[in-house]
Amino acid sequence: MAVEVEASRPALLPNTEFMRGILPVLVCSVLWGTVGLVSVYAPAAASPESVGAGGMIVAGTLMLAVRPGARALLRRARGLDRLLLLIGSFGLLAYPLAFFPAVRHLGVALATAITLGSAPLFTGLISRFVERRRLTRRWLQCAPIAVAGTVLMIVGDAGVRGVSMPGVVLALIPGLAYATVSSVAARLIGQGKASKDVYGTMFGASALWSIPVLALVGAHGLVSVRGIAVVLFFGCVTNYLCYTMFGSALRYTSAATATTVTLAEGAVGTLLGVFAHGERLGAAAWAGLGLLGVALVLLSLPKRSPYTER
Repeated sequence: MAVEVEASRPALLPNTEFMRGILPVLVCSVLWGTVGLVSVYAPAAASPESVGAGGMIVAGTLMLAVRPGARALLRRARGLDRLLLLIGSFGLLAYPLAFFPAVRHLGVALATAITLGSAPLFTGLISRFVERRRLTRRWLQCAPIAVAGTVLMIVGDAGVRGVSMPGVVLALIPGLAYATVSSVAARLIGQGKASKDVYGTMFGASALWSIPVLALVGAHGLVSVRGIAVVLFFGCVTNYLCYTMFGSALRYTSAATATTVTLAEGAVGTLLGVFAHGERLGAAAWAGLGLLGVALVLLSLPKRSPYTER
């Protein structure tokens, strides 16, 4: 798909997109893949929503504190830019508020697979019908394979223990939220705005929206060593560190490619769910995981042309 930033992206050497775009996104995806498992170890008294809101407050405060450009962008944004930043900030908050409850309904493996399997489809729909851009050939080749793998994982897991439909709906919401944030960020970065400022502004605004959420659901369950550790991991590592890397990577690859690479998160989350949390997968689910791996390998192959794919 083509949520592209070619306006600010120079012609690339053959392996530049892989080393500075795809590889950093892959590292982020591995770290993001641990989120579901880590959330399971939050105190039982802490609601999933409080964990998500607490992490967003930490991440947003940290980003605004260390990035003067993000604070400046938050103050001076007008018109369409302000609207896009607002949409992105709500997308960032929607992800944990829906994903953590989905994990409780479906388990780490299946919730992660549905969220990340749906993200490329949502990204493609946003690109095609909202931004009116053509889908790239590589996306058209890889996304169906990845989605087919995700479907097999859902079917395989359903054969083992059944599927909670509310959980499936909850897991689709962060897929849409992630695709929205990626597309918004790519557009703003494509205008020449610094990626760290764009993400810092969206996270800062999201932290503001998280305060009333935390006040509403309560934070008493988080006041413990485990609760604070989970919130800090979510806020500092999987949000602050990963989105810093991810924002920089969008200068060297499209939002669609980045979103599809993050299907690695599904594989990591699934493996952690099975081997670290004792969840079971059927043969069809393992076959689906293999298809996800095939899609990632195909997507990560260096391009023959020194220019970005059109």
